[in-house]
Amino acid sequence: MTEFVVAVCTAQRPEMLRRCLESLVQLTAPTDARIQIIVVENALTPDSAEIVSSIQQKSPIEIHYRLEQRSGIPFARNAALDLATALGADWIALIDDDEYAEPDWLIKLYEGSVTFGADVASGPVDQICVGEPPDWWTPRIRPCRPTGKILRGAATNNILMRAHLVRKDGLALRFDERLLGGSEDVEFFRRATDNGAKIIWVAEARLCEELPASRLSVKKRISRTYMVATSQAQVLRIQRGAVRGFLTLLPKIMRGLIIGSSALLFSAIVWIVRPIAGKSLFYSGALRIVKAAGQILGGFGFYSAYYRTIDGR
Repeated sequence: MTEFVVAVCTAQRPEMLRRCLESLVQLTAPTDARIQIIVVENALTPDSAEIVSSIQQKSPIEIHYRLEQRSGIPFARNAALDLATALGADWIALIDDDEYAEPDWLIKLYEGSVTFGADVASGPVDQICVGEPPDWWTPRIRPCRPTGKILRGAATNNILMRAHLVRKDGLALRFDERLLGGSEDVEFFRRATDNGAKIIWVAEARLCEELPASRLSVKKRISRTYMVATSQAQVLRIQRGAVRGFLTLLPKIMRGLIIGSSALLFSAIVWIVRPIAGKSLFYSGALRIVKAAGQILGGFGFYSAYYRTIDGR
């Protein structure tokens, strides 16, 4: 029997976790396979343990809970990998606690992996705003890629991978615990491809993400943009060294500063004629400048405290 383990890491979002788990316990298993679910709570106290227990009691799928008290996403994800391998996983799926799945989600990822001989399958995530979004916001556009397209990397928000990548008798990969500010998943899958892993896209394996309107505030968008920029710069710093990593980013930094500054100036004119479009252009330019600043500071070892604040419920 093929063992599938679906892992979700969570922190201070019990209601989102409940929605996620309620969808996961409805998953359909591939033929001759068994599904198990792992919940890793990244907190000092087991705040979500009761919710997990209540769903365990009525779930047709076995659910395992672990508390990881070291604060940081890499610690929680590595705890999930350790538990998954201890459970004898052949395949490991990763999903965020603010997402939920359709019953055939896992089957679609698995069928894509088998059909195209892939080690990792990644799918799209549809954003659903909870609350009133700002007038200038537009939902993230899903990549228009055919199923089977080979990818250079992936994120952990919609993933199925062979356990061979993380088992001790395989590649023994783990998330880099130095990357507490983000992009540890990008770095993880980049190392996977460097070691010969094949990553593909499965367009049909969609997940839905609950996006609180609070996450779309100007302050939060700036904070997130800065987080992504600093963490990506740190990945390059680790991979290539401080000097080479910074030089790799330098063209992007210059382009971001030039285009961002131009957008800010032009937005003043557009704002007079079309206020919403002008506002959108202004924020776009500001975010480009913030991204460039984050890439500079990340190259010097600074990282964001973005994940210290939890959005959602």
